[in-house]
Amino acid sequence: MTRTFALAATVALASVTAIAQPAAAVTADPVKAIERQLSRGKGVRISETVRHSYGPSRTSGTRITGRVRLARTGPAAVAVTWRDVPGDDPAHSAIRIGPVVYCDAAQYPIPVPEGAAWVRHTRRAGHCGTMAVRAGLQPIDVYDPAMLRAVLRRSTRTAVRGGYRYQGAISYRELSRIVPKSYRHPATNARVTAASKGELAWRLFTGRDGLPTRLITTSTQGSGRSAVVMRVDTRYSGWGRPVTITAPPAAGTVDQDDLYGPPVPDPEPPSAAAN
Repeated sequence: MTRTFALAATVALASVTAIAQPAAAVTADPVKAIERQLSRGKGVRISETVRHSYGPSRTSGTRITGRVRLARTGPAAVAVTWRDVPGDDPAHSAIRIGPVVYCDAAQYPIPVPEGAAWVRHTRRAGHCGTMAVRAGLQPIDVYDPAMLRAVLRRSTRTAVRGGYRYQGAISYRELSRIVPKSYRHPATNARVTAASKGELAWRLFTGRDGLPTRLITTSTQGSGRSAVVMRVDTRYSGWGRPVTITAPPAAGTVDQDDLYGPPVPDPEPPSAAAN
């Protein structure tokens, strides 16, 4: 009887202990976390600091804030403001809704009609257009599940306070194999190809839910004294909150073609009969 009671008590104690022990924590997948955000069509806010180095002595910087409204295909609308530092130039802004980009008129070196505060673009918009793609100059597109997955596969993961850190690097030659053909490097606006020199290093921080909280990248293009180095530090907040982005008032907007004229088509290649 005593032995039976002791055995029962041991089994009961073991059961209580097993229940009391927490289950092993499951690491949230950042790719799946981003895919959920894209499917919900909500948004995120960003705050970004960029530092450029051109050769051994030339440096410049930019501070950026922005809002992004997401869709299944990625950022569907963007509102971004940036200021160069150091410097006394005013801040500039851009709004993108789908393929249309609105740039604040103060960015233009040519006269803008009186009362026009924005210029509407439907073709290339230079630096303004680059900013409006994802609200910043971050070379890693965290809103692209395929690119994010490729980055994570090349990362080492370390548990840190509040989540995880993913750290790694990739050459531009290898990067060219995993990004779309339309991908351009935000620092130079040049396409990344198998012939591109340099590399991209990163530290991506995520919360326990898998969503990015901070991304620090250092990218080097070229080599020697002509190398361009860009360090981008982006912080993400407000994932999943509604974001409303609207076009500027039509009364204060002028079309790009009204300033520069319609685009000139590329000349036709010479025909065989002309040779």
